[in-house]
Amino acid sequence: MPRFPDDGMTAEAWLAGIDAALEPLGPETVIVGHSFGSSMALLRFAVLPPEPMPLGMVLLATPFWGSEGWQGEYALPAGFALPPGLPVFLHHCRDDDTVPFEHLDRYEALLPGAVVRRHETGGHQFGDQLGTVARDVAALGS
Repeated sequence: MPRFPDDGMTAEAWLAGIDAALEPLGPETVIVGHSFGSSMALLRFAVLPPEPMPLGMVLLATPFWGSEGWQGEYALPAGFALPPGLPVFLHHCRDDDTVPFEHLDRYEALLPGAVVRRHETGGHQFGDQLGTVARDVAALGS
């Protein structure tokens, strides 16, 4: 997991941190992101997909940046698409009080090949849903 200084909430700092974290890892990597970190993982793929390509991504409570979501410098470029065949799991809890549940619908439309997991409970931290998340991570690693 990348570590950032308290003032490191810029896209540039996060992309550099993600790159540094991925550098020593090989092709057996599964990217797991939560909240802001998952939106930065997607932005990493938009700017320059990592090499080697990871086994897949599991993204939790991902905020959608842009005209149909939150405003900020973190929006994905028009025409964004993940590499074909990259498995992606999107998780979001209906009772998340941080990232609106509707952001999941935006990503489902943007990433039509993604497996979408809508959880009724778990909040922003996925309290009672971590077993489902862990099964998706394990499925990518097997």
